[in-house]
Amino acid sequence: MKMPRKRKVTFAATLIFADEPQLVLLKDRDLPIVAVAIPDDDPRKSMFLATTLPRKEWQSYLDGNCDLRYLFTYPKARLVYTFDLNTMQDNIVRMDPYLEAIPEELLPEPRMFSVFHTEELPVEPMASDEEVLVVDGEWDMPEFGNFYQRYSDVYAFIAAIKNWKSLQVPIELRQKILQIFNTKPFQGGFSYVHFFQELNSRVQRTQRLGLDKISYASPGTVEIRGEAELFAEMQSLIPNFLEHRDEISEQYKKLYQYLSENRYLQMSGENYPDEPVISSYINSEARALAELMSEPDFDAVHALAHDNALVTAKIVLAFQRRLDEAAAYFAQGRVSFS
Repeated sequence: MKMPRKRKVTFAATLIFADEPQLVLLKDRDLPIVAVAIPDDDPRKSMFLATTLPRKEWQSYLDGNCDLRYLFTYPKARLVYTFDLNTMQDNIVRMDPYLEAIPEELLPEPRMFSVFHTEELPVEPMASDEEVLVVDGEWDMPEFGNFYQRYSDVYAFIAAIKNWKSLQVPIELRQKILQIFNTKPFQGGFSYVHFFQELNSRVQRTQRLGLDKISYASPGTVEIRGEAELFAEMQSLIPNFLEHRDEISEQYKKLYQYLSENRYLQMSGENYPDEPVISSYINSEARALAELMSEPDFDAVHALAHDNALVTAKIVLAFQRRLDEAAAYFAQGRVSFS
């Protein structure tokens, strides 16, 4: 195993200040490194314990989805260092590898979240619009988790299509959305799991769903933070699905059966032969399904899939399955729009 070396990093910001810095942010290019003050017998030193972070984990901490202690104990791809802040020169800090297990007395206290920062750190604003869902009946935790995941999957899919079509969205994000659609084999369940996971991770911060509050009662409420325009689309999409569910189910079955009988379901997108007559038929049936659901925009999905008829059809089918699962809770009377 290769031992970590000493590391030069740039001081970025103080996050908590109480008489002197207690929590600071460092950067190694774009890699965030967070450091917490630790005691030392030499009063001339200002020692810190630092850990590297995947950008995703740092963003999760800023969003309040994990505490500071988690950053030092849980992410697998992390390296730990110590340094003396008093030796900083020209905003450059030199860190020494810390190779031992971190003792309890050096770890941050539990439940220390980013809301406790004393200093402002410029970040992209989060979603500020709110949707209130009314929940009723009996629930267990796995059921609610499944509903919220399916609802999030449908929301993220609609957001991805909207963002890819918008010229106002940064080109980098639009390219990442394109990659999600055209780099999956769509051959087996995990392809779809990863597909929707990545769509959720690429929702813009100003659109990203957040669970603000759950009021436990019968009926109770669930307050979700997100983007008003996307909430409006969900409020139209789900009632439409329930109203036309029989037709949608028949069209889903027709397309699914054709792909299954011709062994296209087991075929990866890159191996699809793209015969014009067959592609035309698959595209026609997938478009019919998308139009019955009112989402997704078939032409956008087709373009994102690089005009691959099989990939397009599989994506439309996968969207229908998640929409069906989310809508079922509304049909049961256990969820309704307020």
